[in-house]
Amino acid sequence: MSEKWYWTVESTNETVRIGLTAKTLEELGEISFVDLPKVGTILADGDSLASVEATKAVLDFDTPFAGTVIAINTAAIDTPTTLNQASHDNNWLVDLKK
Repeated sequence: MSEKWYWTVESTNETVRIGLTAKTLEELGEISFVDLPKVGTILADGDSLASVEATKAVLDFDTPFAGTVIAINTAAIDTPTTLNQASHDNNWLVDLKK
């Protein structure tokens, strides 16, 4: 998937939080399942970042850049509908360390 599907917020320690844009959420419909990589996973540019099942589609999202997964949104795994919220506090997928 293209980077247009993501929002990113970079912190000062080369960590980037990645989430789904409002447009992506609108196009997917309500999210019912999400599969995220384990913390510690090293991803190359273009590797699978997340698999998302929603009312309108089932999609695999590729990572927009290489990095190591340092955190995942466990709330999204437990309750995938939290990703449907517009708040960046809730609809993020992973934190990657560049």
